[in-house]
Parts: sequence; C-alpha cells; structure tokens
Amino acid sequence: MPEADKPLKRLYARDCECKRIPKELADPFLAENHRLGATKCRYFYGLFLKKASDELPAGTLVAVAGFSGPRIWQKGGSTIHSYEWVRYASVHGFGVDGGMGKLLKAFIDEVHPDDIMSYADASWSNGDVYRKLGFTEEAPKTFPDGKVSLKFRLKLT
Repeated sequence: MPEADKPLKRLYARDCECKRIPKELADPFLAENHRLGATKCRYFYGLFLKKASDELPAGTLVAVAGFSGPRIWQKGGSTIHSYEWVRYASVHGFGVDGGMGKLLKAFIDEVHPDDIMSYADASWSNGDVYRKLGFTEEAPKTFPDGKVSLKFRLKLT
C-alpha cells in the first residue's frame, strides 16, 4: 500500500501538553510534516506527548499550529483584531484527535482575538474540522494559480 494511502495512527490531545513554541522549533517540524512547509507566523503552539506511545517517546512534538499577527480594522465603532490560522500539521503518519481544538484554545486563551480566519484547500478538504471547531464557512477564494480554498471564520466577540 502506498505511504499516502496508509491509515493514520491515532494519538490523543488529552495525552499531550500544549506549549507556545519558538519559530526555530516550529519551522523544521512544519517543513517536514506540512505539505506546504513552513511559513511566516507570529505565534506557534505545539503538542508534546506526556507519556510514551507504542512508537513515540514522551516529550515528542506531535503537532504544530501557526497563527499570524493581528490585522486591525474599525467596524461599527469597535476595533477588530483578526488573526489567520496559517498552518496546522501533525507528525507524519499520525493524527492527533482533538489536537486542532487544543492548539486553538491555547491561542485564544493567550491572545484573545476578536476573530480567526483560515483556509482549507478544496482539493483535499471539505473543511469539516473547522465546522466542528465552531468556524463558519464564507465565500470560497480562488487564488491566481487557480487553486480554490474554502474560507472559514470564527467570531469570538
């Protein structure tokens, strides 16, 4: 069976500790585990195994999320601080059940954004994970290269 067709092994966010991590730790992880690699983000968070699994030792970084700095605008007399969820990846061959939610919560608890938006590549995702996290779908975005992404937004205020 080709590597891409193999089912992911499961890890659980409840078995992980969430920490804010530096770019120097996040970038190599994303370069190896995200199909688009590393990119510029202002905030990075990682999930680390609290106890060893059958295949990974305790302390292993198993998932990373990256968020932009704020985009600020005025709306209805209020100042809105909007952030983009730029990257999420789990370690190759593994899925982390609850991982996206745990990383999102850590970001929200630390930064207190007014809203968060993100894109899901329509060629490989229908965006269900964003819907489960409370995001709503907005109009799709077509990029100059013709790629279509689904746009999602989570309003927190």
